[in-house]
Amino acid sequence: MTTLSARKKAAIIEAAIELFQQNGFQGTSMDAIAAKAGASKRTVYNHFPSKQDLFETIAQSVWDTANEATSVSYDPTTPMREQLHKLAMKELVLVSDAEFLKLVRVLMAEFIHEPDMAQEIIERFNQEQSSLTLWMQQAGEHGQLMIKDPMEAGTQFHSLIKAQAFWPQIMFGQESMEPAQHDEFVQQVCTMFLAVYGV
Repeated sequence: MTTLSARKKAAIIEAAIELFQQNGFQGTSMDAIAAKAGASKRTVYNHFPSKQDLFETIAQSVWDTANEATSVSYDPTTPMREQLHKLAMKELVLVSDAEFLKLVRVLMAEFIHEPDMAQEIIERFNQEQSSLTLWMQQAGEHGQLMIKDPMEAGTQFHSLIKAQAFWPQIMFGQESMEPAQHDEFVQQVCTMFLAVYGV
C-alpha cells in the first residue's frame, strides 16, 4: 500500500518534471515545485535537500527505468541472433515510449546548460554496471561473441538503435518508428552488430 509520504514524493517529482520541462532547471524554484505539487516548501525539502538532489533523483529514475526495461538474462543455449533480437526489441519499445522520451528531454535540456552536472551524473551511472554490459560480458566469456570491452560493445549496440530510433525524436521531434517497422529494423541492427562481434 502506497503511503501518504510516498504519494507526496511522487507528486513533487511529477511537478518538478513538468516545471523543468516548461521553464528549465534554472528557471524553476523549489517554491514553484511545492505549489505545483500541492505541498509545503518544508515537505519538499524533507524529501529533497536541494533542487539538484531532486533533478538527480529524476535522472536516476530514467537510468533505472531504462536498465530494467531492457534487462535480458544471458542464455548460453539460445542463439546469439535470437538473444540480440530480444535485446534490441526491448530497447526499441523503450525509446518509443512517450513518457520515457519526455523524461529524457528534460535531462538533455539541462545537460546542455549544465555540463558539469551532466558529467558528474554520467560518471556515477558509468560506475553502475548496466544489464546490457553484463550480458555482453557473459556472451564474450562463453565465446559466443568476440568482445574485449563489454561496455564499449554495449554502447555500440545502443548506438545502432538510437541513431534512427531515439536521437531524431529527442533532437528534432520526429515521430517514433511505427511498430510494423520494428522487426525489419532490429534484424538490420543484429546483422550489423554480428558482422563485427559475431563468432
